[in-house]
Amino acid sequence: MATLDAVPAPVAAALLPVARGLGAELSDGDATEAAALAALGRFEAHLRRCARDGDPDPALGPTALAAAMGAGEALAPDLGELAAAADQERARLRGELTAACAQLDPRAPVHEVVAGLQRDCATQYDDLSKWTAELVDELTAYCRAHDLVPHLDGELRIGPPPASREWALAMMIWAAPDEPDGPSWYWITAPNPAWDSEDLEAWASVFCRTTLPSITAHEVVPGHFAHARSLRHVEAPERRVLLSPTFVEGWAHYAEEMLVDLGFRESDPRFRIGVYIEALVRVTRLSAAIGVHTGSMTLDDATELFRTDALLSTPTAASEARRGLFEPNYGRYAWGKLAIRDVAAKARANWGADFTLGRLHRELLALGSPPLGLLEAGLGLR
Repeated sequence: MATLDAVPAPVAAALLPVARGLGAELSDGDATEAAALAALGRFEAHLRRCARDGDPDPALGPTALAAAMGAGEALAPDLGELAAAADQERARLRGELTAACAQLDPRAPVHEVVAGLQRDCATQYDDLSKWTAELVDELTAYCRAHDLVPHLDGELRIGPPPASREWALAMMIWAAPDEPDGPSWYWITAPNPAWDSEDLEAWASVFCRTTLPSITAHEVVPGHFAHARSLRHVEAPERRVLLSPTFVEGWAHYAEEMLVDLGFRESDPRFRIGVYIEALVRVTRLSAAIGVHTGSMTLDDATELFRTDALLSTPTAASEARRGLFEPNYGRYAWGKLAIRDVAAKARANWGADFTLGRLHRELLALGSPPLGLLEAGLGLR
């Protein structure tokens, strides 16, 4: 296990803004905050030393990466097979995105269609909140009508996050399963009046009419909020509170494309386009993490992959690539989705006429947030 003293120079450089951001949230108002600021100062100084003098190679190496990815998943991933699956999935998604965009404009390049759709967005936070509430109602009604998730009770509130969570544009904070029931929050960060026009445009494009539905499906229903409501009904206390992050994010990501497969908003290709845009970023994260940390890809290679295959601007693509330096598990969204899709196919084959999505999801969510390596056993498929 590597120690903090062995932080590679590129990883240390990527972590510096994180350390500075943490420090910016404190104001030296009392002894506790002063001590925290001092500790953050020492941490930032350490990162600066590592960035200046550390190993220039950011790669963890295949053995350490496989151990880091599999430690909480009760399995040892085959990185070669996973990288190949990610490449195949990215190619499939690009084909689906191209076909969906052609329905809107068969003559325009995909990136031009996507750029145009990203300009169809709310300019006021109140409008965005109204759109979001309407989406939640629509998605909830659809999931109930199709018996997709077992528990859709509980109170959901929509609003801006506290200052300490404004780094995440959208986030679900659910009522914890072993606490008294209370409201869950779908936090959507409001634009900052201090932002320049470019930042405001970038913020608005994230919540355009094309991508807001898929983000809301991921965060609320049938994604994180629906999952959280099911956790409150899980019998074993360990299963209620011990979570596989890969299953948590994989479930919400799987849920988005499940809606596409079922025909949600079938007459409007914008929903499918939004799902594919989000999915391309997530599967490219998986490819980039494996590539950079096994040494088969440079940071520049990863940046170009995000730019060309995930349609990100060059600054955003570079930021996504750097994130993989200090968060090598950030491919968990796509990995989890692929694993759930695989186990769903096996359940369909094993259960035959007794298979329904409702049954699959009830049995899957009754396991809580199981490690990927235990999915088949948990469903009695082996």
